[in-house]
Amino acid sequence: MEAIMKRIHLTFIVIVLAMIIMICQTEIFAATGSVNVAETHQTIEGFGASIGFYEGILTNHPNKDDIYDYMFQELGLDILRLRNSYRNNPANFNPDVEEIVQNMYYHSDFEPKILISSWSPPADLKSNNNVNGGNNATLKKENDEFVYGKFAKYWTDALDAFNNIGIVPDYISLQNELSYDAEWESCRFDPTETTSIAGYDHALDSVYTALQQAGISTKILGPECHGIGYQTFQHYAARFNHDLLYGYAYHLYHGGDGNVHPDAFNANLTAIANNYSDKPIFQTEYDYGGWFNTAWLMHDCLVNGNVSGYLYWELIWPYSTTSNAALIPVENQYDPGGWTTDDGYVLSQNYWAFRQFSKFIFAGWKRVTADADDDSLKISAYINPENDMLTVVIINVSHEDNTLSFNIQGFDIENGEIIRTSETEQGDFISYLDGSSSLEMPARSITTLSCWGETTGIAETRPLSPDRFILGQNYPNPFNAFTTIDYSTPFQSAVQMNVYNTAGQKVKTWNSKAVPAGTHTIHLNAEDLPSGVYFYRIRAGETSQLKKMILIK
Repeated sequence: MEAIMKRIHLTFIVIVLAMIIMICQTEIFAATGSVNVAETHQTIEGFGASIGFYEGILTNHPNKDDIYDYMFQELGLDILRLRNSYRNNPANFNPDVEEIVQNMYYHSDFEPKILISSWSPPADLKSNNNVNGGNNATLKKENDEFVYGKFAKYWTDALDAFNNIGIVPDYISLQNELSYDAEWESCRFDPTETTSIAGYDHALDSVYTALQQAGISTKILGPECHGIGYQTFQHYAARFNHDLLYGYAYHLYHGGDGNVHPDAFNANLTAIANNYSDKPIFQTEYDYGGWFNTAWLMHDCLVNGNVSGYLYWELIWPYSTTSNAALIPVENQYDPGGWTTDDGYVLSQNYWAFRQFSKFIFAGWKRVTADADDDSLKISAYINPENDMLTVVIINVSHEDNTLSFNIQGFDIENGEIIRTSETEQGDFISYLDGSSSLEMPARSITTLSCWGETTGIAETRPLSPDRFILGQNYPNPFNAFTTIDYSTPFQSAVQMNVYNTAGQKVKTWNSKAVPAGTHTIHLNAEDLPSGVYFYRIRAGETSQLKKMILIK
């Protein structure tokens, strides 16, 4: 009996020791992360989604007010992407978008932006006389020349038509997925024209000039290619005039695989981010991979792709009992008697995953440096311009629970909330922040920390220092009276800008006291100068660069 008791006692001790070791190992090997608000990256343009088709499902729905509230109040969309449905005939112009945009302003706490993309110009401008594509349908030719001028007029007429119903877009994209020979509404453009396919570079030149002449100041995004694999984006970027774009845009239907592993996109995302850092980058359409991979890919695009704007494809789409990639699948029946859902719509798990970013990060905020020593935890962080709000998004991509111990450098948290989406949670409020530096990260979960406080120990947030002096091209260019010039310097120095005419005469001078390392902006007023070609030189320390700009009045 005594021997049995000794064995039991020994077994108990072994079990207790094993538990202690496991607990210690959990604490010892808990992941650590950090956020440094003093190091800033891209400025966020916003999170958005598309109502490209099926607008009538929303405007005719008996519960549309609730849906509008979920779209613009609860999801916090910054950008609404619409289809250019104008067909050179105002009588046939789609009236549903007018109601949708009016409700966007009514239901939102701020004024979201609008992106209008063209799927196809009117049929009479197409080589196949049909708005649908296939067989490399492109712009038609007249007198052996592609009708770029008529394509440009289609755009100015369309923007006038949108303006007449109260819609003034902040951005436009001349052609959705211009590299893809789609059978639905589409129009093929190659990087530059061939004998059979119109060139995006020529179309961009024509539309930009037409917008300038019409006094339309909307920003152009492009080329909005189908994906980022096969050097597709780079092939277009090598041919068009970058000065005519406000920002770069692409989709993600190749160049990785969101259904399998979002990190598969990273090489292509990073290549574009590193080589096209002079303008904001927008990911304007994608919806593969399900709810969890959506959030993971958003992280990769923001951190590795340095994107400023991230747009989901299906905001509103017909409800299906078998598959719903849409953020808000809506019953395609207006009679509640035929519904298979309680309210005639559902909020998908994609909605809640997307909301972990879109609800808590706003246009004008900057991404700041964040990292973890465990590859299974993806961390990104964002601060507002006033430096008193901070959002941290943490994704545990592992199938195992994890614990994160982290510190935030340069920001003193006064209060905040923890919100989480997982297999069993949908944007759930978990708790208020309690001052602890340790957080539990359930397997395959997305946790958002929405914090209020103030920066500490730094005068202001500063951009991550570049490794060389970079002078950006002014935007817009050509311009009418006012233009913006960005420059980056790797060191603190006094800065001087001189503007010269073509005769080499100095016509303007701008001086600054010492500016810190980072990226800075100069707003140039040229109202007192006549139209013409000018050159601007910026000198920082012993380094200077010269660029050309065109003033048109």
